[in-house]
Amino acid sequence: MEKKVKAELLVVDDHSLVLEGICEVVNKMPEAVVADAVTSGKKAMELIEKRDYDAYIMDISIPEISGFDLIARIRELNELARIVVITMHEEIWMINRLAQYGVNVIVLKTSATTELVAAVRNVLRGESYTCSRFAFIAHKLSLGMVGMQSKDIPTRRERDVLEAVAKGMNTHEIALLLKISENTVETFRKRLISKFEAKNAIDMVVKAVSQGWIKLD
Repeated sequence: MEKKVKAELLVVDDHSLVLEGICEVVNKMPEAVVADAVTSGKKAMELIEKRDYDAYIMDISIPEISGFDLIARIRELNELARIVVITMHEEIWMINRLAQYGVNVIVLKTSATTELVAAVRNVLRGESYTCSRFAFIAHKLSLGMVGMQSKDIPTRRERDVLEAVAKGMNTHEIALLLKISENTVETFRKRLISKFEAKNAIDMVVKAVSQGWIKLD
């Protein structure tokens, strides 16, 4: 009988103990094995450029290259890549941003190991899975987005402007930061006010924060 080939995973986390724990859990699964495990974004990027893994498990807060940049690059190379994010962050703005990047599953680091096993098993099958904690958060997020059509969802560039406005930057400062014209900044600002059905920029920021699009430091 031909031996069943296990799915090969890349695991990325800057905490060695966490990394070892994830590897131990995955390697006990009959259908999966950790092919590579690294603690830096730079090393992970080098591996991603060389080969395509069956699935990826990663944290977002990692040194040298952020988890978001890694996810973006993985998606450029393979739109159907299966990505599981394990994180300590459970804020709505973070969940929303991960969803925008097309992450398949989000698991909280404080979750039981059974959550990670279920997450990996489901993504390898091409099925969806929601960690119990994040199911609640996702529900809150969806309530905040009721009435917002797909055409009204802020683009990545609009979110850049939105974040700059939330930091109190003026049109000139935003133009310099994003290397675009002041007229373009004003165009983005007007679009955002319209999309959030806001009365003004302040109202726009308040609604954006409440719906999880941005986080105020």
